[in-house]
Formats: sequence, C-alpha cells, structure tokens
Amino acid sequence: MTPTPATVCVKEVRPHGTCTLVVLCGEIDIHTAPGITLRLDALTYTGGADLLIDLRAVEFMDCTGAWLFDRTRARTSGRLRLICTRPATLHLLNHPRLRLGFDILDQLPAPIAPQAAA
Repeated sequence: MTPTPATVCVKEVRPHGTCTLVVLCGEIDIHTAPGITLRLDALTYTGGADLLIDLRAVEFMDCTGAWLFDRTRARTSGRLRLICTRPATLHLLNHPRLRLGFDILDQLPAPIAPQAAA
C-alpha cells in the first residue's frame, strides 16, 4: 500500500523548544491540502498552539497552501510562523492582494527552553 500524498508532504512533526515544528515537503496543492489540514487541525484543536511550519523542502505551492496556513492561523489563538526561502512561494505568501501578513523566517530559529519562555 502506498502512502497518501498528504502523508508524504508532512515530513516531520516534533517539539522545538516551546513550539511545535511541522516540516512539510513536496507539493502543497488541492490534492495534498486535505491531509495536511487534518494534521494541522489536530495541532490547533485546543487553541493556543505555537506552530513553526518549515516550507524549505516544499517544491511547489499554489493558493491552496496560502489558504491552508491562513485557516490554521485563524484556528489558533497562539502563533503561526513560516520558514520559507523559495522565491515563488515567498511571492505568493507576500502577495499584496492576498494581505496575509504571515510572520516569515528564512531559517530555523534556535529553540527556546520552556523555562526561558515563562
């Protein structure tokens, strides 16, 4: 049995200091978004999540991905940050007509220890 595209896109989910790091890869489009949405919904179910989504291994993303991250941000009362260096993806995420205003980083920040965040 072959894995579903969404399973392939969600490469890793793990704690990173006080936040949760979600590493995505491959293509984020209408075919893979439902599975990714399920994973992100599980992480934002209780609210207050601090998510750090790494997009550096994503080869392609269309507006479905932008919608997915905007939806995820709306579901949590915490924080959502994206790590992205690919010019085409950055262009989409920063498109002035979309007015998404994501907090976009160019590298993985050092983890903050839980006691330091308090």
